[in-house]
Amino acid sequence: MRYEPLSRFPALRTRDVDELRQRLSGLFSVWSMDLGRGGQRTFEGCLNHRQMQDVGVTYARYGSPLAVCLSHGDTYLQGFPVRGRGSVVNDGMEGEISPGCGAVCGPNADMRIKYSSDFEHLILRIKPQRLVKTLSELIGRPVDPLRMATNIRPVPAMAVAQRRLVEFVAFELDRVDASLPDLVLAELEQTLVVSYLNCNLHNYSHLLVRDPVRPVAPWQVRLAEEYIEQNWDQPVTVEALAHVANAAIRSLFFTFKKSRGVSPMAFVRQVRLRHAKEMLMHATPETTVTSVAYTCGFSNLGHFAKYYHTAFGEHPSETLRTARK
Repeated sequence: MRYEPLSRFPALRTRDVDELRQRLSGLFSVWSMDLGRGGQRTFEGCLNHRQMQDVGVTYARYGSPLAVCLSHGDTYLQGFPVRGRGSVVNDGMEGEISPGCGAVCGPNADMRIKYSSDFEHLILRIKPQRLVKTLSELIGRPVDPLRMATNIRPVPAMAVAQRRLVEFVAFELDRVDASLPDLVLAELEQTLVVSYLNCNLHNYSHLLVRDPVRPVAPWQVRLAEEYIEQNWDQPVTVEALAHVANAAIRSLFFTFKKSRGVSPMAFVRQVRLRHAKEMLMHATPETTVTSVAYTCGFSNLGHFAKYYHTAFGEHPSETLRTARK
């Protein structure tokens, strides 16, 4: 049976076009939907949706040719086609939609989209306040307004990397063996926001690619380091680091890596791995590698085991087994 993204979070199954339009209206400001010829016989709308704090991820398929209009939305959106093809008119600019080539838009955009009968896609939805706040911290200045480019496609390599990230997050959200803890969810959400800003072109993109012009002071790096040490078991966000160090986050990251040899987020991983080892060495009967990984902010057990082995020369299961002898 073929894998269906976000199947743990079914939102709608319907053969009623109006019912699907009403649900999509709330999520994506869709105001009209029209089936292609003969579409009524095969139409079956399917939505799976997982809403985090400021970011939502949706999987959708329709089972028939479909034309959709959306307008005057209040969120930033991006589609990631899984299969099928389509076309889009975004603020007057025409383009194609296919796997590896989706559409991006911001609030108040006017879009007309046509989907083939076999079309399926993942859709990323980000609240404006979160996106603007994160961008402001990244560039170290106020943002007003943020406008997404609708006539320029992202660099292919960056588009591929972003797609893999969205698919990875959807897969992790779908895991049935254990629910992701809040710490992991918060940091996955942050990664999606930063990726959206870095991988898509907008009127502040030039500020994200140039080198920071003002290195921060050593005491600001120490403040960030101390914050990470004290809050390793909480979500470590770019906003929090910028606030505690009183610095633009890109300048802080630049100076941190130059003086410490690793980025702040790599340092976060080092600190969490150290705590993970302590937990495994002092295991209780209830301790498992999975519980320790999740507690320490690692959503993927394979990645956790790899990082752990690189840091300590043994797998976490070996540390746990030794502790129980």
